[in-house]
Formats: sequence, structure tokens, C-alpha cells
Amino acid sequence: MQTDPRRAHVRRLLQVDASIGDEHGSQQWAVQIIDIARMGVAFVSHHQFPCDVPFLFSFCFPGSSVRNEVLLTIVHGVPVGTEGRIRYGARFLSIADDVVERIVDYVTSGAMLMA
Repeated sequence: MQTDPRRAHVRRLLQVDASIGDEHGSQQWAVQIIDIARMGVAFVSHHQFPCDVPFLFSFCFPGSSVRNEVLLTIVHGVPVGTEGRIRYGARFLSIADDVVERIVDYVTSGAMLMA
């Protein structure tokens, strides 16, 4: 039996506001994270984003003022609900070691991360 590689890393449900923007920071949109893992994130938005394009993604964990920024690409999007929202799955392309550490700590322990 083959394991789905998208599920190789533990994910944790999360409801936190975030922003996504083009690589150059000239445009930004508000989104809401719904789960996060070491290799990627799922979020919802009213905005339509293309797949396979790099975006700058920025968020803070609950209880922390530390802003995490990663470069990601969207791999899929599906409509959810009746309010025109889209659920996106994205894969991290570039992520600093300290951000990886905070994600792993959050996912595995669930402890509040303080600044």
C-alpha cells in the first residue's frame, strides 16, 4: 500500500488570519489559514489565485507577534460553501530554518509560541 506523500508530514488545524501577495509585495490579499504542516499550508480566500506561481505568504501563530514569511506555490483550489470562498492547498518553496522550527513546534506540541 502506497502512502500519499502529501500526508507524510503531520498537519495541525489552525484558524488564523494571514496574507498572501505577489513575490514583489506590490499586491496583498487577506486569507485565513485552516491547517499547516512542515511542507505546506491550506487556506481559504474569496480571491482566485493561479496555481504554480510563487507567492509571498505571511502569518503569525496564535499568541505570537513573530511574523513568519515563506515563499509558496498553490497546488490546487476548490470552491467551499456558498459564499464564494475557495480552499487552497499550497507547498512551501522557500522557508527559513527558524520558521520551519516554529511550524514543527506548533504542529507537534501545540504550545503557544511567544515572541
